[in-house]
Amino acid sequence: MGKHWHTAHRWDLEWQDDVDILTLGNGVQVKVLYRDPETQHTDMLIKFPPGYTEPRHKHDASHSVIVLEGLQIAAGEPMRPGDYVWASGEEAHGPFEYPEGCTVFASFRGPSSQHRYPGSVAGDI
Repeated sequence: MGKHWHTAHRWDLEWQDDVDILTLGNGVQVKVLYRDPETQHTDMLIKFPPGYTEPRHKHDASHSVIVLEGLQIAAGEPMRPGDYVWASGEEAHGPFEYPEGCTVFASFRGPSSQHRYPGSVAGDI
């Protein structure tokens, strides 16, 4: 496909353990649907295991998230399938909890989707 058109069939893509895309690890899996090499815009599916907690963090990219399956608790607010969350890449956000497990669609707009935490090597938030 050309630069202005891309398709991805989720069943054709394998779940990958998240090691360096988001830097979440601990059972989180991703399917990268699209990544623009020029802008670093990245669209992906993310699967969080039951009981997972994503600590307060920030990125070098803003992102939009739509819950597809399960339950996400975004800073205390329950989010169910079809619900939407947007977060700036400039400000810390979270925590996000996944008591039942959860699959989301996430779209990152910016240079990096990697998470940064207070006191991390990448810098304090």
